[in-house]
Amino acid sequence: MDMKYVLFVKGGKEDEEAIELLRPVLGDKLVVIDVRKNGVRGWMLWEYGSDETPLLTTPTGVYYGVKAIRSLVRRMEDVP
Repeated sequence: MDMKYVLFVKGGKEDEEAIELLRPVLGDKLVVIDVRKNGVRGWMLWEYGSDETPLLTTPTGVYYGVKAIRSLVRRMEDVP
C-alpha cells in the first residue's frame, strides 16, 4: 500500500508555502485538501483537535503550521 501525506489548507500564505515545500519532496504522495469545501473543518477539529491550517498528516504523525512542516521537510531531505 502506497503511503499518502495529507495537507489540509484554506488558501492562506502559509498554506501556499507548505505546498511549495512539500510538493518537490513528496510528489504524488501528497494529497492537498481545501477545508473550505465539503465541511472538512469540523471533521479536522474533531479528528486532530484543530481546524487551523496548514496541517499535515503523515503515516507517523501530525504537523501543525508551516514551521513544523518546514522542519519535517529538512529531516526528509537529509535521509539518503
